[in-house]
Amino acid sequence: MRDSVRWYATPMSVCRAAARFPAKLESAGLARDFVAALCHKCQVPDARVDALIIVSELVENAVRHGQSSCTVTVTLSGDVLTIAVHDDSIARPRLMHPRLDEPGGRGLQLVSTLSTAWGVSYLDGGKQVWATLELAGRHQHAAAGRESA
Repeated sequence: MRDSVRWYATPMSVCRAAARFPAKLESAGLARDFVAALCHKCQVPDARVDALIIVSELVENAVRHGQSSCTVTVTLSGDVLTIAVHDDSIARPRLMHPRLDEPGGRGLQLVSTLSTAWGVSYLDGGKQVWATLELAGRHQHAAAGRESA
């Protein structure tokens, strides 16, 4: 279960929330639930599937390789959805290229393929791995939905 969820007061065009998850493999599923709820709240269903895959991979990496609890922060600003996962490890994530017959090692490949950009920021007490998704036309779709309602 989530340790805590924080909703942030932000300008109208920004939707942001953060939640802390324990160092357990089931945290990836809890993080997916958290991101799905935020995508629903912020009306971004078009990014939901990609966002769920990305958060799942980043949280699983934090727990499995960083051996740490993690904080997931999701921010929607304009047409950009950013998913960031902070853990206590300073080990650099590696984009691997496993052979077809090798199990695992494809998490960051998925993140790289699905996201507009991704990267790592080193912070006091660990690192933050982040990925962005561009939501082209989000405001036009929302406006069209309001007009026809």
